[in-house]
Amino acid sequence: MLTYLIKNNLKLILRGKLIFIMMILMPVFLITLLSSTFDGMLNVNYSLKEYDVGYTVSEDSYILPMLETMKTVGAKSKLKLIPYAKEVGLEKLNDQSLDLYIEFGTREYVIYQTEETKAATMILKSIMSSCIQRGSIQEAAYHVEDITANPIPESKNYYGIVEIVYFMWCGILSISAVINSERKGQIRSRMKMSPTSAFSLYLGKFIPCVIVLCIQMGLAMIISFFSLGIDWGEKLILSLGILFLQAMAVSAFSIMLYHVFQNTAAAIVSCFVIVFGWGLFGGSFQTYMFTTTSDKMAAVSPIYYLNRTLVEYSTKGSSEYALPCVLILIALIVIGSTISVLLCKFGKGERV
Repeated sequence: MLTYLIKNNLKLILRGKLIFIMMILMPVFLITLLSSTFDGMLNVNYSLKEYDVGYTVSEDSYILPMLETMKTVGAKSKLKLIPYAKEVGLEKLNDQSLDLYIEFGTREYVIYQTEETKAATMILKSIMSSCIQRGSIQEAAYHVEDITANPIPESKNYYGIVEIVYFMWCGILSISAVINSERKGQIRSRMKMSPTSAFSLYLGKFIPCVIVLCIQMGLAMIISFFSLGIDWGEKLILSLGILFLQAMAVSAFSIMLYHVFQNTAAAIVSCFVIVFGWGLFGGSFQTYMFTTTSDKMAAVSPIYYLNRTLVEYSTKGSSEYALPCVLILIALIVIGSTISVLLCKFGKGERV
């Protein structure tokens, strides 16, 4: 029975040729549009008009009496001092959303810089020396540490990855034909008269959806590779593994929404609203390196972790976001599947 459900539902999904083709071509269209629009921002090594400098100060630091003076002098020299905890500040420095980071200790300070911001270090040291002389304070010990910043991807590669991720989350469209057919044919009522379990009925929708999503996004990746030259980096196998997990998470999430709302239109609209929010804060439209949105909101967006992982795989071959990304996807698969099976078993999904 499960094999029959999978084959039948797969045929229903593939009959929707317009949706199938749209899910392949829309990512390619957006990749072309956004990569050309933001080409100047990501591909040109430009100098910022103002340097953003993160800092932290210990409670007994010698710099406290002159900190406000240093901020004023720094502002006149195009240095904007912003307080950050050390861990956050160094992460922003790695992502190049900060130009420098300075750690003020009791009698010393440490400047963290990247290869591209050594000029800002010279300005900062000059300001420090000036403020110390004005305050008649003995020169403090200091040293400078170089940090290798995360490489910034080319715009075509960045959007070539993140738009594939974003449109896969819109995969709820692909399974709509199955849900509509199930509702019109009263499949749920008929299945109650058969020994088919709620879990088998769920797998009959879940597996075809995963297969179709993999085909659609695979074709979109192939087209974008040959037409735009998108480079997924040396960790392509790991990236494909994460995309496969994403296809499973999207399928579980989409089917869950159908069972919760018991209405096709409501499920699709709610999915699009949620996914748009995840994409907005996760870097699908505005690059996460130069985002103006809230970091806290980005932290609750699954798309953010997917984008960070896959983009960093393509640029530097590793990502500290890979583990939380995988855990989030697995959690979505387990939660979505469990809710769908329970709703199906206890009858709430009858009108789906």
